[in-house]
Amino acid sequence: MLVLERKHWFQATALFALLQITHAKYSSGVLISRNNWEYLERFCFVSQSSSLYFFIEYPKKYEIQTLYLYFDTETQWESAYNDSVKCRDKEALLDPTNNQILNLSPQQAFGDGTRCWENARNNESWYSCEGRRSFTSQRPRWWYLAVGNCDSFKGLYLEYSIEMANDLPSSVWFYHFSFDEFYILPVNLIFLAVELSILIAAVSVAIVLKSRKLFHQTYKLFFQSVVFECLSLFLMCTAYAIYAHNGIGSPMLKYISQICRQMANMSFLLLLLLLSKGFTITRGRLSLCGMTKLSLFVFAYAIISSSMLIWQERMFDPALVTYVSECLPAYVIAIMRIIAWLWFLRSVLITCSKYEQKKRFYTTFSCLMTFWFWSGPAVLILANFVLDNWVREEVVSGVECAVVAYGFFVFLVLTWPSAANHNFPYHVRTTQVGDTNYPQNNYEVRYTTNGQDVRIEGHRMDDNSDQSSVQREDSSSTSPEIRHVHKVVTD
Repeated sequence: MLVLERKHWFQATALFALLQITHAKYSSGVLISRNNWEYLERFCFVSQSSSLYFFIEYPKKYEIQTLYLYFDTETQWESAYNDSVKCRDKEALLDPTNNQILNLSPQQAFGDGTRCWENARNNESWYSCEGRRSFTSQRPRWWYLAVGNCDSFKGLYLEYSIEMANDLPSSVWFYHFSFDEFYILPVNLIFLAVELSILIAAVSVAIVLKSRKLFHQTYKLFFQSVVFECLSLFLMCTAYAIYAHNGIGSPMLKYISQICRQMANMSFLLLLLLLSKGFTITRGRLSLCGMTKLSLFVFAYAIISSSMLIWQERMFDPALVTYVSECLPAYVIAIMRIIAWLWFLRSVLITCSKYEQKKRFYTTFSCLMTFWFWSGPAVLILANFVLDNWVREEVVSGVECAVVAYGFFVFLVLTWPSAANHNFPYHVRTTQVGDTNYPQNNYEVRYTTNGQDVRIEGHRMDDNSDQSSVQREDSSSTSPEIRHVHKVVTD
């Protein structure tokens, strides 16, 4: 019995695992295993228009190795991919007349263009086999490739190159892609254009707000979220464009894109919680206790979001069709979104009870953003319990892009600096952020008596300036201890 060196065995295993993570149309590498049956690759083929090409080589002393083709049913792959099932039983699940068992031997008569031959390499006899397969089924199916030699006591060794396609080479949008990825690239391109439009609009609003000295930290946080989302979509589109070109893609770009998406969601969540507490709208600072709780919550959210991405890369089995929403951290994130929504509503109610003038804004704001908070748990349920795994990735990708764009668009509309926008929340300049109590509308008059603020509502004044502040001391006051300061802020 051949015993492989432990060092070489781990190196080959690591290489094989790396190839499986790419989920590329082109897959190649070296498989070394002490088992007599191993998973090789998977792909979601479309009926009739799909094709599989393989080229496999292995030493003759490992003969006869067999290529198995399983499809996604309980009686095939789900039954075969089980350590408790013996190699012969896994082979017995397949129908040889359905071309699902390919004995990789020169003595095997295929009759469909598949062929094997013997050749010499380094004074050793090797078998080389190549062939092509197409798939016919009632719907798109996941097909799983495995290799085995049920009579072997040496294990398995083979060098392989596999090419999987779902259309003609001239069809750039579909040729390289598994069916569950068919529409990810065009949908992401559409939402990239949408997000860039929102970014351009946000830049124009930021310029106006900055000129009026209303460019507050909360709007900067919104701007940051939009930038992260645009970067995420750009990287994702780039990764899939590379994949469409060469069938391999760039897994690192996709991973960075996912990180940027998490940063965008986390920044926007922080923005919503800050606004619900009235930050930069009704007050310039939060209490120490409030800041501490908010910081801890956002820190926990960031840690769990990071662990979700790590879990996806390290814990998921490449032989199973999985999605990031199936991992434990994804469920924790969904629960945290619901907790954040409850916290958001409670803060909005408290803010409205103290500042009646902002009730219109906060009513509209909380109603529209409730959908954003609940979208996370809803998408998780949709992905894990409703959608079939041959359409899940493309559908969830589109829904997530739509939810992010919805949140950004709603905030952009609510903060649009127009006279017709009665929900516009910012009425205090950035030079006044140190004030303990903000004016609650554009026309408030503030009196300061013995160091204490007394507010009354003033009438609207006609002024063509964007925003002005006028202060006047009443010099005719008979008491030096009483000073009247009239502050008028007008559009």
